[in-house]
Amino acid sequence: MTPVLILQDGSIIIRPYQPGDAQGVFEAIRESIADVTPWLRDLGSVQSVAEVEAFIAVQPENWANGIAYNFAITDLDGSTILGGCGLTQIHQSHRFANLYYWVRSSRTRQGIASRATRLAARFGLETVGLQRIEIVVEEANTASLRVAEKAGAQREGILRNRINSHGVARDAAMFSLIPQDFGN
Repeated sequence: MTPVLILQDGSIIIRPYQPGDAQGVFEAIRESIADVTPWLRDLGSVQSVAEVEAFIAVQPENWANGIAYNFAITDLDGSTILGGCGLTQIHQSHRFANLYYWVRSSRTRQGIASRATRLAARFGLETVGLQRIEIVVEEANTASLRVAEKAGAQREGILRNRINSHGVARDAAMFSLIPQDFGN
């Protein structure tokens, strides 16, 4: 069973995906395909609502096993899927995770991704007990670089050949958020 959890900041909500989200998520992905495919190839390859349903179906197990914490980003009344974010690649012994985000094309440049990033990072640090959240962004992805900066993540440097993008090794910027970034 997917946990009942709603995190909000007065502008957006992030919450675990629910089975009823599949159509809305699929529509958001299809609307955004040209914008997300260069950076999130897996998202860009989604071809059907059934694929989204299958992704959502495994989320409760991922949560229960601490494998991944994926969230739908919605408006405040929960009626519109604005995008998604999550904590993945969780390293249990060193207590860190990767944080990703995407926002549907019609809702970009509204601060949604940076707000979702802060909510997901706080969840990881305060609820999951992680000590570090990493955001790894391909250098050419200027929109995602801005999101990490606006979210207050600390830029730590460039990692050579860190991301494999469409079969090509690319350099990426490394950002992090730690408890002290939230006054903890």
